[in-house]
Amino acid sequence: MSSRLLALVPLAVAINVAMGFVVNQLGLPVYLDTIGTVLAVLLAGTWAGIVVGVLGQAIIALQVGVFMLAFAPIQALIAVLAGVAAGARGFGSPLRAAGWGAAVGLVAGAGSAVISYFVFRGVTATGVTGVATALRAAGLTLPLSVAIASVLTDVVDKTLVFLVVAALLRALPSRVARRLS
Repeated sequence: MSSRLLALVPLAVAINVAMGFVVNQLGLPVYLDTIGTVLAVLLAGTWAGIVVGVLGQAIIALQVGVFMLAFAPIQALIAVLAGVAAGARGFGSPLRAAGWGAAVGLVAGAGSAVISYFVFRGVTATGVTGVATALRAAGLTLPLSVAIASVLTDVVDKTLVFLVVAALLRALPSRVARRLS
């Protein structure tokens, strides 16, 4: 393992944890706790992203509650899908990044909905639970409310994450990006 990778992993984990903490404290209906995961994938490969995502999720679980560990497989899934997006030049333009982010959000949201409903009966992160509660109040069933809330918030979240990471990549000096790849 290179010294660059050893420096990247804790930095990317810290980004995930910090963003997840801020969003949770504000009760926003997004997460932004995968920016470090996606960035690690693009700079060091899919395995680095998986490590960052799972470690970040474990630290978030220490802050928020052990229940958050149930979403560690979603972090790994996002890392794999970010790797696919990178291979398809999914970060080449803001439009492509947004499209790939939305697609990853659909898949991650579907996976999160299953975990949220079957493990937690729809009560997880503050903002998402709020969306699901509003949908329940509108007369939707619990499974449908959880599914819509999870997918909708994940699509918005991953679109934002992919746009942020694409912007960060464009801001990196090319010699730095080449050394990390």
